[in-house]
Amino acid sequence: MDAAGEFFFAVFSSLRFSLNLGILERPLVQGLLWGMLTGDVTQAVSVALVFELLWLDLIPAGTFIPPNPAAGTLGALAIMTAFGLSGASGAVFPILIGLPLSWMAAGMERMHRARQNAAFDTLQGWLSPGRQGEYDPGALVRRALARSVLTHFLFFLAALGCSMTLATLLLGRGLMQPSPGLFSWGQIWLGASVGGLMSLRVPRAYVVLTVCALAVAVVGFLG
Repeated sequence: MDAAGEFFFAVFSSLRFSLNLGILERPLVQGLLWGMLTGDVTQAVSVALVFELLWLDLIPAGTFIPPNPAAGTLGALAIMTAFGLSGASGAVFPILIGLPLSWMAAGMERMHRARQNAAFDTLQGWLSPGRQGEYDPGALVRRALARSVLTHFLFFLAALGCSMTLATLLLGRGLMQPSPGLFSWGQIWLGASVGGLMSLRVPRAYVVLTVCALAVAVVGFLG
């Protein structure tokens, strides 16, 4: 299953910009498919919901490329599957390891998009007078898609390898397996819901969030 992670990442990432097929690029769908393949749908969807809520406020607008949730979702699920981690407590560190992967993937996509500007220059050249015979946009699109899939595949191969190495080091220090019951899915989802609240663009919601966070912190400290 770990070796298939790169394939799934390349496919799901292509759905962000190359092939728009609606909700198939969403973390919940990715988690559902992963869970169906591994036999633990509940845990996979629980992890995916964290990334669904967390990046809810960040959408592509203009030249902004949001974090790629597939990198974090699949990275966290791959780590949990590889090391046999389960439950909310077992998901905390894999999720934390997966979070930066989403931003790194967005940076990779930004660089890849800049390199793809050469394809636009080629198209402009085809439209120049006297060069109509070279016009082949189909080949241009196929090359762009192939490069995109290959780039995403190689990126996730390297990223997942580094993540597995880090997880191994943390596991050796006893940090990958917090005490069972130390965290609950409700606590993790509540923390991730910051993304959903930020998407409201309502100042009062931010005030309520701050007050609730302070209250929880005080209760936890006094308790």
